[in-house]
Amino acid sequence: SSGINAEYGGVSGGVKKKVVIPTESYAISTVIPDSHSETQQLENELFGDIEQHFEKTSSTKLLDEPLFVIDRGAKRAVWSDDEEQEREISLGEKKITKKLKTGDQNTITGKQLEDKLRSQFKKIHGTPAWTTRDKTSQSSILASTGQMTQPSRFLPSGKLSVTRCKNLNSRKSAKCVVKVLQFHPGATIGFVAGYSKSLDLFEVDGENNKHLHRHHFVNFPIDCAKFTADGNEVILGSKRPHFFTFDLHKCTAIKMAGIRNRPNIHYKNFELSKDGEYVGFQGHEGLFSVFSAKDKQLIKCFNHRTRINCSTFLADNIILTAGQGGFCSLWDMRTWKTISDFQDEGALHITSVGHSLRHIAIGSDSGVVNLYNKDDIYKSNSKPLRAVMNLTTEINRTVFNSSGELLAISSKDLKHSLRLLNTNSLQCVPNWPTSNTPLAHVTSLNFSPNSGYLGVGNTKGKALLYRLTHFQSF
Repeated sequence: SSGINAEYGGVSGGVKKKVVIPTESYAISTVIPDSHSETQQLENELFGDIEQHFEKTSSTKLLDEPLFVIDRGAKRAVWSDDEEQEREISLGEKKITKKLKTGDQNTITGKQLEDKLRSQFKKIHGTPAWTTRDKTSQSSILASTGQMTQPSRFLPSGKLSVTRCKNLNSRKSAKCVVKVLQFHPGATIGFVAGYSKSLDLFEVDGENNKHLHRHHFVNFPIDCAKFTADGNEVILGSKRPHFFTFDLHKCTAIKMAGIRNRPNIHYKNFELSKDGEYVGFQGHEGLFSVFSAKDKQLIKCFNHRTRINCSTFLADNIILTAGQGGFCSLWDMRTWKTISDFQDEGALHITSVGHSLRHIAIGSDSGVVNLYNKDDIYKSNSKPLRAVMNLTTEINRTVFNSSGELLAISSKDLKHSLRLLNTNSLQCVPNWPTSNTPLAHVTSLNFSPNSGYLGVGNTKGKALLYRLTHFQSF
């Protein structure tokens, strides 16, 4: 038979193939098929005549009932193994499971182990806020990865739930005094520094506390260190005529020269302003030096009436200096003059100062901490709201939490000398710390940005970490 040859380009690789179309005579229909009728016919052949089926069942109640019933059942985990739930687990094989023993019980099932671990996690960390939020707010949750910022509830008076976590520096412990423990202002990171001459950065999660980086400073025992307000740097001070800045992005340290022609001045203690613009160093014989926190250049020096032991930036333009004789001075940075002077009630020497939005706490060498209303200190005859007399030796730390509802005070001269004051009730927390809390000699105190954690450094080189479960955020 003869045929007509046709060529077309192949789909794969452009290969051309020859196709032979037969030319035998066929009966060709000239009727254009109805596409709808063809589709309907094909559906009927595959699935049966649906209209005919409905006509047969129209007299029944079938049409009033749903065609499909989805039995969702009870919610369960994505992965569930019944054999694992019933498997017997020995509690004496590993150290981590020995803590779960109750009484003479030596074995438990997998289900019981899961329940115990869940209960222990909730006790330490609480219920994560994201598990109770609506799905519509999920986009806003994913958009925030720096820190949790959910506001805490009003702190009630009475007992406070405190749970001990793994030491912050458990993976890279120091063998000497921890002078500084601080948390990053915008990320779940903290650092530990001290007489080891090293700055150690950790990820703060309460369970693993992964060690991120260590930087060693030669011949520079660290007395003071703070994150800058933007969280990009750490400024470090020591009893040396210079100080250092550490860049968190580049992981490099830069030595900063002190005041020229004043080599005898050290940079052991300093404070940062809340807006991140200024850093103030306490020098010898009442000298206070204000530097720019950006370029580390000297702006101004002034002298307190006595030796300065402590200082703080109350507002962007107000500096409080305090020291020998119990004298306090308020300085206006716009004029560099004192706007108020007062003497702390009953104090011979002031050793520590802390402040919140509402209060100022002033600690003395006698162990007394006076709590003032912030507005009252501008008066020459200021009277404290409360005198905290729970400690009997020199106060070295007075630190408020972010909401100002808790004041932590400590003394390094006597073991276990730490107290928490509820500023709403003006009463100390009665249930913590206890006689069994292993604080030792406390040398450093700090709250995380949203008060979820309290860090405590001591003379044994340990950075203790405690979870305050009332506060849901880091």
